[in-house]
Amino acid sequence: MSAAALALLLAACGGRPPPTAPPPLDEELGEEADGDGLRIAGIALPRLPLEVSPTEPPLADGWARAEAALTMPTPRPPEGEAWEVEGWADGELGDWMRRRAEVVGAAQRALEPARERRPEHSVVASLLLGLAYSRFALDLRGIETPLAFSNDPERAQAFRAAMEQAARPLWLRALDAFGSCAAVAAEAPAHSLARWRERCDAELRAVEPMLPE
Repeated sequence: MSAAALALLLAACGGRPPPTAPPPLDEELGEEADGDGLRIAGIALPRLPLEVSPTEPPLADGWARAEAALTMPTPRPPEGEAWEVEGWADGELGDWMRRRAEVVGAAQRALEPARERRPEHSVVASLLLGLAYSRFALDLRGIETPLAFSNDPERAQAFRAAMEQAARPLWLRALDAFGSCAAVAAEAPAHSLARWRERCDAELRAVEPMLPE
């Protein structure tokens, strides 16, 4: 959804208290650092397969771009009047959505070659891509309802619907990436990528309830 469309939606409607922001998926999954304690943007990962490094091709560029996407701070709505919220939606929020989409897109382009390589590289690249998309969606979903809408249920509901609508295609892309990771890991010999399959399956279970029915 474009920033202009979001601003028009907010302006056309016219609160329930802001909903409690959902917990990070890391908490829902019960992630704990294992193996060498490897993390990306604070997110714990399984031990990397042998001969796979985040600082060497074919993962290095995609890893760095995925981390850049995962560490982008999420904007907060202003505490002022409704017209200030509309300006924020059309400005800061829209700019953030565009910039983050560009960074995630760059991460996907950088990770695609690794997804076509050996299974060991493919599962790592697909998990990173899924994280980039799912955390983008989760951050959108977690943006607080502006205080200006606290006494305007219709505007509050419209704002939440706009965030959910913007997140839907991101959940779908995350589902595809995690599914690819799990499928490739399942075909690896002698359960060599079992931990990666377990992790991607867990991410899939966390994403599926977010999808529209």
